[in-house]
Amino acid sequence: MELRVRFAETDQMGVAHHAAYVVWLEAARVEWMRDLGLSYRELDAQGVSLAVTGLEVRYRQAVRFDDLLRIEVVLEEARSRRLRIGYRIVRSEDGALAAEATTVHVPTARSGAAMRLPSAWLDAIAGLAAPAEKRRAPPA
Repeated sequence: MELRVRFAETDQMGVAHHAAYVVWLEAARVEWMRDLGLSYRELDAQGVSLAVTGLEVRYRQAVRFDDLLRIEVVLEEARSRRLRIGYRIVRSEDGALAAEATTVHVPTARSGAAMRLPSAWLDAIAGLAAPAEKRRAPPA
């Protein structure tokens, strides 16, 4: 997914605020799912949410207003009760790695109770989990 850093996402120095990265990760994750033919909206309609239970962002280089970014998404782990997704945020102009991130998700019912991911979803993504040695490797 590509996006351009908006002025509202920057601080007084014109640098993207750290909180904006979390929003970008979510947007990239939803687009990644859509590209796989999986609709987060349909999952929600089935009464399933993917609660974020873990988030780690490692900031490498600042990005600024109007920078064009590419967010790469890789499934690192897929289990019936846990997904771990990795991200790389790269500045398109020069290929600089701006950040690496990981989110961990647990499928939950509307009540908030943990549940199993619907089998159709797990079947659709299970083969996509990257081997450990390739999780942070740049794309070929």
